[in-house]
Amino acid sequence: MKVKLSEKILTILLLLIAVGALTIHPAQEVSISTLGGDKLDTLFNIISYLILFYFLILYWKGFIYIIISSPLQFFLLAIVIFSLLWSEDLSSSLTYLRGLIRIYFLAIYLAMRYPLKEQIKLIAWALGVAASLSMLFSAFVPGYIHESPELLGMWSGIYGHKNELGYMMAWSAGVFLHLALSGHRYRWFMWILCGISICLIILSRSTTSLTILLTMILLLPFYKSLRKTNYKLQVIMITSTLMFLIISSILLLNNAETVVGTSGKDLTFNGRSDLWELVISKILERPWLGYGFSGFWTSNAASKLRATYDWASNAHNGFLELLLELGFLGFLTFIAGFVRFFVMALTRIISVAKKPEDYWPMQMLLIIVIVNFSEARLLTPSWNWLMYVTTSLSLTIEYQRNRNNILANYLL
Repeated sequence: MKVKLSEKILTILLLLIAVGALTIHPAQEVSISTLGGDKLDTLFNIISYLILFYFLILYWKGFIYIIISSPLQFFLLAIVIFSLLWSEDLSSSLTYLRGLIRIYFLAIYLAMRYPLKEQIKLIAWALGVAASLSMLFSAFVPGYIHESPELLGMWSGIYGHKNELGYMMAWSAGVFLHLALSGHRYRWFMWILCGISICLIILSRSTTSLTILLTMILLLPFYKSLRKTNYKLQVIMITSTLMFLIISSILLLNNAETVVGTSGKDLTFNGRSDLWELVISKILERPWLGYGFSGFWTSNAASKLRATYDWASNAHNGFLELLLELGFLGFLTFIAGFVRFFVMALTRIISVAKKPEDYWPMQMLLIIVIVNFSEARLLTPSWNWLMYVTTSLSLTIEYQRNRNNILANYLL
């Protein structure tokens, strides 16, 4: 599918807005407004809506086809929309719903117009700009390194907080690592941008992001060996890996004090585990439908939690947050889509992958799982959810195309 240069430029602009490269935030204690003020942020939002509306008019049949082809993703979105009926804070739900719908439209467009290999190159453009600007502003412009006592000296880049910078640079380092190892035309440049991203992770002191990066690197040889083995060995390797992860988790829990202590944190993960106990009790009060999309934390139902943990504006766990907002109905719908994504990504590694960039969908799932253990970034207007939905839709289209080709060859 050939895409005109003008359309690619508009796509890159959309991705730059989505990745936050055009709405530059100083460290949060310096200012909560973007560089240029909130009006500039609003302007970029309007531009993104107009571009997506233009694409919707231009490719409306493709949009409908993608929606029909991926019912699980859009059933989850339907649950979000219907949750407005029981939301504890309707105004908050409506505010975040607009951003979420924009994420879905952008995801549909990317999946419809670009194959996965082309998507990763476009994503690299956006993340490369974000990494370069984060390095530039933090190194040379006052106000882009934290000054508050608890975060003193930690880099925040263009994202306003060190954790946000760390998460985005984990995505960036992962993308450029896979492109560099795949023998990209500008391989040397990919390594430079990968190095910049890793430096920013270290300077942000985000242990979660560093864990993501190290896990991605360690899994690359596993993917390669998995692809070369026969079916029986593949089953054995996958089973052995799952058993290893389970055993490692048990050992980690049994030696939690020692392990956690080495990272400078405590067993409550900076108070998160105590918060999670209260969140679970709230989930059990409304287990099936939850409190509505983005309808809990600004409602009276959350008053006790906010009084106890004034720093908590979400559950600090994506899976608990999803249960809190949409109950087991939304959570099980997400899990069904997640399992389908995992199976398609694994199938891609086993039967299709030729270069490290082909392992990216599975690595993406890894990032999403690790990030959402300590932060609530599922089903939100965020880069994480954009990547999840886009890749899920792209894998679905790729799977259907391959199946149709097999059926056509069989009939011939």
